[in-house]
Amino acid sequence: MRQLILIFVFSLFFVSGSASASANDKNSNSSHDMSENNHWGNLTTEVQQVLISFEKDWSNLPQQKQDNLVRGASRWLGMTVEQRQVAGERFKKWRSLTPEQRVNLEGRFEKFKQLPPEAQKQLRETFSQFKNMSPEKRNKLRQKFKNLSPEKRRQMLKRMQQRQKKRATRKGR
Repeated sequence: MRQLILIFVFSLFFVSGSASASANDKNSNSSHDMSENNHWGNLTTEVQQVLISFEKDWSNLPQQKQDNLVRGASRWLGMTVEQRQVAGERFKKWRSLTPEQRVNLEGRFEKFKQLPPEAQKQLRETFSQFKNMSPEKRNKLRQKFKNLSPEKRRQMLKRMQQRQKKRATRKGR
């Protein structure tokens, strides 16, 4: 169960990261034209410093990998110290996952991205509520969920979704 929660957390990280990445990519594209080669000498000093470990092999990297690295470096440079710390911790957790867990997580993220925006929003809100519960309440809910039959789990999830929709409707008034 703990792994499922960790995977869910990472899914949300990637979702929130991809949303901020899209905004940052628009900004970074103005300073780095992704359509032409990112020759090492054309990168800003700041980006070169972030990517220094790639300098030796830079010219041998595929264009798409270079583009991704430049975008990532630009995002990193746009972060606050606190955001960098959180990102670093998340990256350590990602690196500690097995290849199977990573594939599973990536699959879940792809499914999440295919959900309609309202469903994504609802899932984020539900997770936020779960995250804001006291540790005791979270553990109690986890244990209760773990002990349910698959059918009872579906029913519980359905009730939770209905409550969430009612709250959203009340907020919209």
